[in-house]
Amino acid sequence: MLIVGEIHTALLPHSRPLTPEEARAALSLAVGESVVQWARPVPHTASPTLLHGVDCKLPLAPKQDNPHADDRSANGSVRAVGTVCSRAVLTGGHLLQGSSWTAVLPPTQPRRMPWSYYLARPGTLETIGNFEAERLARAFLAADARRDRSELLDTAAIARHSIHDVLARPVLDQRPPIKTGSTRLRWAAVADPAAGNAVAFRLVGGDRRRLSIATGPVEPEAVAAAAEDLAVHDWLLTAVAARIALAKIGEDPRHTLRTLRPVVDHLLHLWSAGARTSRELEFVWDALERRPGLSRQWATMTERVRSQIDYGAADLAVQVLEMLERDRSRGSGPDHFRGRP
Repeated sequence: MLIVGEIHTALLPHSRPLTPEEARAALSLAVGESVVQWARPVPHTASPTLLHGVDCKLPLAPKQDNPHADDRSANGSVRAVGTVCSRAVLTGGHLLQGSSWTAVLPPTQPRRMPWSYYLARPGTLETIGNFEAERLARAFLAADARRDRSELLDTAAIARHSIHDVLARPVLDQRPPIKTGSTRLRWAAVADPAAGNAVAFRLVGGDRRRLSIATGPVEPEAVAAAAEDLAVHDWLLTAVAARIALAKIGEDPRHTLRTLRPVVDHLLHLWSAGARTSRELEFVWDALERRPGLSRQWATMTERVRSQIDYGAADLAVQVLEMLERDRSRGSGPDHFRGRP
């Protein structure tokens, strides 16, 4: 089985974290469907899962034994019909994600079936024709580099659709506490009982990432949750690194304080690597913690942020004390205004 998906992560456009009650109301995207919430270790809210019917094409990557082709080449495509799942996810009342995913299965029928057939199998696409999970996975990950994507499965559009209503809620004041960008994680997992576990995570440009997983039998939603977990923490690393780069450390203490203080107030407490990853997929975080070592990078950056806040505050306190001493020496301190006995 092949499972594919995409996740868009960004800071919610609101000046403070949403309370659990506000988060539940904002993510109520389907009438009569429940919003799921967790309180620990970090508040987490997930909207009901929505289904989107698609009749599209899935690109094929070149065969592994073809040395003259690359993943951006046009190597044909496979028609697929079925439904794609999507949901909105809110972490810590601050970080909003639009997530989409589906399981791609080999054909059980020789032709396209009526929609009732596919609706009875929610969250799955069935190919019409050839099914090669490894070639489909490689091509899906690199599909955004193709020149013609007009008929391909558009998981990005489905992921954005899941957060459109959330961003339009009147409770949001459109004043985020930190100016940050968004990230996009495109992922593919080949679930094969005979295959060993493997993970590959790659940054593609400034805001795009690719995640490839090989695993045994697993539920598609569990893979989606693990990918969402990784996407949140990758966004945190990206956002904090960007703020550190803007802080002018060593040049202007006041600017450094103004730039890094919102990071302490709104982001540092959200790190909880692996909290939303199921037991059968813990190897994903185990591999990424060994190399490149995401938690080690986070610990290094947060220590730098906190030390700059401490140094900056101490430096400003010294400057204030020196200013008060100068005022007293000139006879303009507090005793001057009260009058001396």
